[in-house]
Amino acid sequence: MTPTNKRHAVFWILTSLLVIGSIEIGARVMERIENAASRRKNPFIESVNPVPAFKIVDSGGTKVVVRSGFHPLMNPELRPFTLERPKGGLRIFLLGGSAAAGWPYHVGDTHISALLERKLRMLYPGRPIEVINAAAGTYASHRVARIFEEIIHYNPDIIFLYNGNNEFLENLVFHPPNPPEPWDSSAVIRLAYRLLVPRPRIDEKSFDISAQIPNTLAFAFSKASLYREDPRQFQMLLKQYRFNIEEMVTEAGEAKVPLFLLTCPVNLKDWVPNVSRHRKNLTPDEKIRWTDLFREGELAVERGAFADAIKPLWAAVTLDGEYAEAHYRLAQALLRTGHREGAKSEFILALERDAFPFRELPEFQNILRDIASKRAVPLVDIIPPLEAVAGDGIIGLDVLVDYVHLLEKSQEIVAQEMLKAILERGLLQGVSATDVERVRIAIPKKFFASRDVAAADLNYNMAMVMHQYERVDILYEEAIATFSRAAKEDPSLAEECRNRIALFREIHPVVRAYRDLLHAEKLGLREKMYTPEEAQRIFTMYREMIREVKTPSLSREEFTKKVPEVPFK
Repeated sequence: MTPTNKRHAVFWILTSLLVIGSIEIGARVMERIENAASRRKNPFIESVNPVPAFKIVDSGGTKVVVRSGFHPLMNPELRPFTLERPKGGLRIFLLGGSAAAGWPYHVGDTHISALLERKLRMLYPGRPIEVINAAAGTYASHRVARIFEEIIHYNPDIIFLYNGNNEFLENLVFHPPNPPEPWDSSAVIRLAYRLLVPRPRIDEKSFDISAQIPNTLAFAFSKASLYREDPRQFQMLLKQYRFNIEEMVTEAGEAKVPLFLLTCPVNLKDWVPNVSRHRKNLTPDEKIRWTDLFREGELAVERGAFADAIKPLWAAVTLDGEYAEAHYRLAQALLRTGHREGAKSEFILALERDAFPFRELPEFQNILRDIASKRAVPLVDIIPPLEAVAGDGIIGLDVLVDYVHLLEKSQEIVAQEMLKAILERGLLQGVSATDVERVRIAIPKKFFASRDVAAADLNYNMAMVMHQYERVDILYEEAIATFSRAAKEDPSLAEECRNRIALFREIHPVVRAYRDLLHAEKLGLREKMYTPEEAQRIFTMYREMIREVKTPSLSREEFTKKVPEVPFK
């Protein structure tokens, strides 16, 4: 190459490097501007059709905050409140999912926020006290954060956050916020990646109970969650949860509003994992051996021979540690033979391996505790006081209505713990620990027809869909009794209750038949107990019942795409 050609080559190389460098510098400037403009932009999801939960109206010259008409899953008992906090008043917000709303006791005065308000009014007679429950059923942390962004502007003195059970519900397919190494070192590539790989979208305006149809079908037909099938998606879900909680902590800190985080108690001992899955590399011979062991242990548990169940169930979980129900049955056997600590460990393993959990997992609890520790945020740990009133120190139906929702007596315990946390933070002037102990509230058992009818209906339906078959007969009888009583005590509900009774009497035999078929399949006895035609008939009846009762808004074509036509496929 001649000297002239060499100079030309060097020139073009330097020019190319200069152009590339300029583009990279420009991209970094653009990225910095974008980051500054959207400092709180969620890197994991994108909201579309954003709509407010509240609106401000004029009421006789006073600005009042009322429901906007959107966010239909928010607490139906949420009452209007003035934009400005009353003079000398105390305003507290409670955010989260349906457990925070107090379901099924959100109607009346025995849910968490109503009880906390009553306690504060006893401590401060005559002072304006507001405990505003802005929780919303099925809302995961990214939706709760949207409500938080609004209420932080409504002059709160304190905010409580009780959220973590709903993170699995929307099946969002996450993408990493940045490209993999080493490409993530280039601003140009990062910007291009964000343009070409969009974040999953959540529709705020159109989100209602119909959004849970995919989950209903997943539970009803034992399908695993996306986040259980793909470990990378699960890790992204954890990161997104951490981001949402940390952003609310940051925003509360900037507004100088005390934010309290609550742990989420879940039903360990009385809730069979929703979906169980074998480990993926289980061989056919291992599956046969595992089934024999599980059958031996399961049948021993069913006949009450708990000591006899331990050895085969230990062997089963050793052979396949991923099958959630095997851990659950082993936990039952250990608990009934006096091995409480071992039982609790196995109950937790059963929760961790649930292929579609509807209860907060330990990983989410760990994130809450980590954030509370690192950011010096008060954490109200409501699990120990609830464990203290559980019969054996393990939370179950002696504390909860179902998998996560609190009994009325438990709502009072939680409200008391929240009050103690406010006191410990120095936010209750002139009040002592003795004063706080004096405002515990006795919870009388009351029958509220409309509330108890809705609760009985939903409890049975959840047990039916989530395969809580050990309780489904009891819940059926309780539902029939509740409907019958409500029809007598509230004539306006009589026709509705008669219709519910007729429907339940129609579907319960279908549920029981399908339950027995599943039981035989799980124990490896289906082919001995049922002909292929019998199994298909039972499955078809169950399948049609789910379509008509649980997903009536789906066309038959849509339903068929989502649900197998033959059992166990």
